[in-house]
Amino acid sequence: MSVHGEMTGDEAQRAIDTARRVAAEFDRVGARHDANNSFPDELVPVFKRSGLAALNVPKRFGGLGADLWTTARCVQELARGDAACTLAFNMHLGVVGFFLGMWSEAHQQRFFTKVAKEQALLDGVYSEARAGVIGLPDTVAVPVEGGFRVSGRKTWGTLSLAADYHTFNVTITDADGSVPDDPAVRLGREVMLICPASARGVRVEKTWDAMGMRASGTHTVVFDNLFVPAGDLVSTEFRTRLFANLEWQSLTFASIYYGLACRAYDETVAILRKKSSGPVQGARDVQARSVGYVQRDLGELRVLNETTAATIENTARALMEGRDRQWEPVQRLGMLEVPKVVATENAVRVVHNAMRLVGGGSFLRGHILERLYRDARSGPFHPLTTDQTYEHLGKAALGLFDPPGAN
Repeated sequence: MSVHGEMTGDEAQRAIDTARRVAAEFDRVGARHDANNSFPDELVPVFKRSGLAALNVPKRFGGLGADLWTTARCVQELARGDAACTLAFNMHLGVVGFFLGMWSEAHQQRFFTKVAKEQALLDGVYSEARAGVIGLPDTVAVPVEGGFRVSGRKTWGTLSLAADYHTFNVTITDADGSVPDDPAVRLGREVMLICPASARGVRVEKTWDAMGMRASGTHTVVFDNLFVPAGDLVSTEFRTRLFANLEWQSLTFASIYYGLACRAYDETVAILRKKSSGPVQGARDVQARSVGYVQRDLGELRVLNETTAATIENTARALMEGRDRQWEPVQRLGMLEVPKVVATENAVRVVHNAMRLVGGGSFLRGHILERLYRDARSGPFHPLTTDQTYEHLGKAALGLFDPPGAN
């Protein structure tokens, strides 16, 4: 786990200000790419020029050295511009955070330097159709002279069209290409590899056609007899190390949906301040801002967003202050997902209630709240899903993860 940074307060504020400027570019193109179900390629040079690709890369490699909380605040600003575009580029920030705690110093030196100096983008394709990221990978790496031959398909490949490098988990097979039947043995064969996106044997299939987050470009990455040199095995353990650093996913995902909900709130306030009924039975005009339930319900939206903000910040500060050491390892996994559950579920409620306040016009395609509503609906599906998190925390409370014989 590595959540601490090296930024001064002024450096952190400059990064947040940069994210706010980049968010304006996200906002400028987001609606068009949502309508076209296309990836915002024009944002790739914008993001790279901003320097944010190296946001949480340590300074010793040439990065900005942001900590977890500063990274989360930058993501919140980006998401106020456009949540789907942010989801795409947050993939890079999230996996860089993972690798701070998963990769050796030598691998960090090799690849983080490319991120800092060349603004190289990394993705993480760890899910497959059978069971998502929870299932052990059916993508296999057959040992050959000098490395591995990799074949398989990875779903939910966010940022895959813009990534300079793909990182992915595989099952290392026996020499004859067979996979162990024993799940425990198979788990021990799960490792992380990296390859250039331009490598022969890699292609991206454009399979993304979703209800929301359409501009995120979350396509399928296919490995077809890809050769990966032995030196590009970047982590001999995948699952345990990934979950040990999950805060870089859970806090940044939470921040995306918090930023989305803040955008929905701001848009709703702007609309309601101007909205009026015109002549109605019994009145010449009724201003929405004068209606009691509008005032009350708008206040509820603010409370939901403030609850999300407090949960994200409290969890980030608990991690940075080491208070998570009080959590048992199994409990820690569930606790890391609390801000994501709060943020994603509250975002759904905020946009849903905002549309009711604004009225039927928000139901029309192209309205900002209609787009935010569809984007918000994706939140509870991110792993661990809301239901998986509830179940995990419940099992931990009931002692179902305790070793045999424990009280």
